[in-house]
Amino acid sequence: MKKGGIASAGFIAILFVVTFLYIGTPLTNGKTAANFTDREIDVEAEQKQKEVEEILTRLYQKDGFIEQIGKKLEGKGYEFQTLVAVYSSDDIQVKYVLENKGATEFVQEEVKSIFYESVENYNLDSNSFNLKIGDNNDGPDW
Repeated sequence: MKKGGIASAGFIAILFVVTFLYIGTPLTNGKTAANFTDREIDVEAEQKQKEVEEILTRLYQKDGFIEQIGKKLEGKGYEFQTLVAVYSSDDIQVKYVLENKGATEFVQEEVKSIFYESVENYNLDSNSFNLKIGDNNDGPDW
């Protein structure tokens, strides 16, 4: 074997050993790189869940945001269902399904006005909300 061939074979062998040792070496407390990343993801998910729970508590507390809007809508003669999905503090989906009135343009504007007035009264960010208004005749994707 020539010198170049021996050097190449030696380099490949060293590269193989280093790679093998690196993959098998724990990073911290017996965790490999993949496990460490999973833990970081778990911590982030827990933080996100806590944030969502805090938002839901704020929205649904007694005499809170959702209840006050409901009272105002009932005072205007609306019967409705409220659907709320909170994904984060800046992504809150709210849907009102009107049961006794059609979701005409006038009705939608009235409900939006009541809703966003309450958003302002509770010092919430209106850009955090995605509001939809429909009635029983609308499909599930309205």
